[in-house]
Amino acid sequence: MGPSGYLEVLKRRPAYRRLWLGSVVSLAGDWFTLIALYSLLNEYSGKGEAIGAMLFIRFLPAALLGPVAGVVADRLPRRLVLMACDLVRALVVLGFLFVNDAGDVWLVYVLTFLQMTAAAFFDPAEQAAIASTVEPGEIVTANTLQGITWSAMLGFGAIAGGATTALVGRDAAFVINALTYVVSALFIRGAAVPFLRKPRKATFRAAIGLDDLLEGVARVRSDASVRRTIFVKTAWAIPGGGALLLYAALGEKVFAVGGRGELGIGVLLAMRGLGAFFGPLVARRFGGDSPAFLERAIGLSFLVTAFFWLGFALSPSLPVAALMLACAHTGISVQWVFSSSLITLQVEDGMRGRIFSVDFMSSMLMLGVSSWVTGKVLDATELGPRGLMACLSGVLLLTGLVWWLLGRPTRPVLVQPSKPV
Repeated sequence: MGPSGYLEVLKRRPAYRRLWLGSVVSLAGDWFTLIALYSLLNEYSGKGEAIGAMLFIRFLPAALLGPVAGVVADRLPRRLVLMACDLVRALVVLGFLFVNDAGDVWLVYVLTFLQMTAAAFFDPAEQAAIASTVEPGEIVTANTLQGITWSAMLGFGAIAGGATTALVGRDAAFVINALTYVVSALFIRGAAVPFLRKPRKATFRAAIGLDDLLEGVARVRSDASVRRTIFVKTAWAIPGGGALLLYAALGEKVFAVGGRGELGIGVLLAMRGLGAFFGPLVARRFGGDSPAFLERAIGLSFLVTAFFWLGFALSPSLPVAALMLACAHTGISVQWVFSSSLITLQVEDGMRGRIFSVDFMSSMLMLGVSSWVTGKVLDATELGPRGLMACLSGVLLLTGLVWWLLGRPTRPVLVQPSKPV
């Protein structure tokens, strides 16, 4: 049987449709803010370390709060968690309006930490909620749709955000992002997301969530299949955080459009989104949804990404660089979408929030460390962004090899999610 149609899933599953619509608007807004922050830090600091620090802080909350966020996603109604996170982020993003000179740059880091703290609770709750609103045979379809939506909104948000920042100003970008969070919360408000909570004994450990946390840790330690799947995103993130910083550095300093670095960054990020959009779609067309194929595609994606990252590093012009980056992200999106699908197939509904939180925690920690280290190296050496990008392509080959050497896991067993509505 071929993969379920994307439009059919949206039509049949109203709860999932509302979650998806919330993603459409909020993801687009996120890129407005990120490009505006790149522009702001380049203007007030001019150092790669400043952007590296901002990226590190963006990834830090998920690394620090992942276990707690997973417990929250499995203990509280996920719809309410998602709405609360969106509204908090709307308020926080408006705080960027108060950054008006170099003396206010510290506020960027504080607000970024608060924004991403809310995201650290939002992401595992959303991923767990998605699986509970579709049928088992639609899980890969739903995850792929989320992945290509992220990609499409990256493409749209990068171009629109870059243009808005360059032509209208950064403040407009921040206000637009805040409004998208409010709209997302309104969509999610009408989603009937099933909530299944395992009964707990009336003990202090259970009340504070410690039993839930230890149960999640035990699951990861005892399940080799889950551990290997979690390492997929982490293996990319080890060089990936540095690569994200270098996209901005190359767009700003090497591939600027008409002297405007915001537009160069916007073009590169848009092509990143275009490649990520087509990656899972093309892969599923060739191989379908079987766990065995998802595994093979993930392995191949490491090679694809490393090859085109090297091409990106050596690109002589913006059009060539954009093409290389688009091709590289076909592989990266396959890794993210297919590894998330495998986790959903390997883990029951009541445990998914905690397992996804570990997945995000591990990858975000590596993304943060990678971006910070790369920023330091960029400022302290003569390698330059091109040389560092070439080095990171080699690092990705090594981390992909480690993932492969972990060995083939047991075949995932499809578990039944709660009844979709």
